[in-house]
Amino acid sequence: MDPFSLEVTYSQISVFQSHLKNPFNDWTDAHASQGFSWRPGSVSFRTLDVDGPASVVVEKGPTLDVSPSAIRAIQVPFHVPAGVDVEIGTLTGTVVVELEPGDYTVLFEHGRCHDSRMWCKFRFVPGTTAPRVVRRDEELSPGEDLLMDAQPAAP
Repeated sequence: MDPFSLEVTYSQISVFQSHLKNPFNDWTDAHASQGFSWRPGSVSFRTLDVDGPASVVVEKGPTLDVSPSAIRAIQVPFHVPAGVDVEIGTLTGTVVVELEPGDYTVLFEHGRCHDSRMWCKFRFVPGTTAPRVVRRDEELSPGEDLLMDAQPAAP
């Protein structure tokens, strides 16, 4: 898939099953500390900036290797049901991603371009692994047990 740009709002970028009525998640302080808010079918990742443009790359791949330039990296399980599209986006817009049905681990990598703009990479790796904050910066302070029960945000 070709790279695309999204306008980040409220410090988050999300991956979700397109059939969800309220696809974005509410955040608690614990979610913000760990850098993501997850529930079945939807995960929102905390971005480095509150708002602004982000260059986005989506890959399907066999490995969970993290780029040396990533400031943050988080992996979470994600299920794609048959006949359901997956979207990546923010409150200002989304892009449909074509994936085969099945279970994946989504690796979210996040950093800055040479001109300080944000970049995000989403890698969908077949199979699931435990959720994990793989790389964190000083703004994240995940506990030992990650919170995996977000609620949908109000419309």
